[in-house]
Amino acid sequence: MKPKIILPILGILTLATVLSVVAFNRHNESSSASAGHLRTFQVHGQIRAVDVAGKTIRIAHEEIPDYMPAMTMPFPVKDADILKGFSPGEKVQFELMVTENDSWISHIEKIAGDSPTETADTQTTVTERVQDGEVVPDFGLIDQNGRAFRLSDFRGKIVVLTFIYTRCPLPNFCPLMSKNFSDLQERLNKEFPDRYRLLSISMDPDFDRPEVLKDYAARYDAKEKDWSFGTGNADQISFVAGVMGLYYARENGLISHDFRTALIGADGKLVHLWKSNVWTPYEVQRMVRETLTPSKDVASQ
Repeated sequence: MKPKIILPILGILTLATVLSVVAFNRHNESSSASAGHLRTFQVHGQIRAVDVAGKTIRIAHEEIPDYMPAMTMPFPVKDADILKGFSPGEKVQFELMVTENDSWISHIEKIAGDSPTETADTQTTVTERVQDGEVVPDFGLIDQNGRAFRLSDFRGKIVVLTFIYTRCPLPNFCPLMSKNFSDLQERLNKEFPDRYRLLSISMDPDFDRPEVLKDYAARYDAKEKDWSFGTGNADQISFVAGVMGLYYARENGLISHDFRTALIGADGKLVHLWKSNVWTPYEVQRMVRETLTPSKDVASQ
């Protein structure tokens, strides 16, 4: 092969090699940056409840340095199988993974030598006071503007209700509920404008006063005509939580809690109650559509 032909070919090959190396390095840098957002914590605690079907385990855990004080929390898992064989009262150590938008237990094992012990809430179960098809008991709260309102004020509209508190530290707990509501607000406003109301109720009324909730609402672009944030005194919040069967308790300045998101029909009756954080805005939108336009669903079958 002539030198005049060989030299350009070598140049092209060299350039291709350099570009490949650069691309590889950038990929590694990107992967490292993504990994940098993942935090891993080794935690000890005692099991309070296990829900294999719901992929959650409630654990009274020790302090997690630089992240969370000692408290009782329901933690999700990606694989339900890792929860099999565990029982309330057992002491465990587990690996908690936390990203900007998610958190989960990736590994859990029993602490050798420790026998299960009874705890105050080991056998505690909460039964919802309102069942599907029943009218949700009326209640009164105040919103992010300090205005009093009652659930019955929204009669004639679909109501989607959930529980949050503004200082919640886990990204897939209250922040996820609020992100989902923000998405749901956009979806429902396009399909059913003025026919729905979103209601986020704080479990932390001592801190989440109206002005705090108003700032929090702005973070999620909440439209006041469509989305209310409720607070009140401890008895008022306890009543609403009891109606929905919500577990929550104040611990070390934070609140341990599980999940309840309710869909209430325009007639004030409970349509559905989600008991986890795995529901999606699309899922709720679809159920709202089925509730508001049942004749269309029947006709399409």
